[in-house]
Amino acid sequence: MSAPKPGDEWIAYLVDVLAPLGAVRARRFFGGHGFVVGDVQFAFVSQGTCYLRADAALAAELESLGSEPFRYRTRLREVRVASYWSLPEAELDDEEALVRWGARALRVAGAVRRKTSPKAARARRATPAR
Repeated sequence: MSAPKPGDEWIAYLVDVLAPLGAVRARRFFGGHGFVVGDVQFAFVSQGTCYLRADAALAAELESLGSEPFRYRTRLREVRVASYWSLPEAELDDEEALVRWGARALRVAGAVRRKTSPKAARARRATPAR
């Protein structure tokens, strides 16, 4: 089955395909849609492109497959967001690959969230320096 793209049908398709990751839901996100499991956003779609949350290792792998980081323009410059990379075009028609990529992005996003959560920050402050 070929993935429908872009539009609301594609968003619904991605939510359905990514269901093995948990209770995936799409929510409005800066003119596109963010994909969330629980309270962790691991991907988003903007202007017909799906971007995955990535750490340095995942970003390097995605880049080797031709992916690009999310970019947007302001009045003054182009901003490059290194924490989100496009889903490789070759993977769009492979539902199993979409789930694998989504699972990896969800792990990265969850790890970042745990590291930067207010609770984790309080724990770091409470730990005496050595």
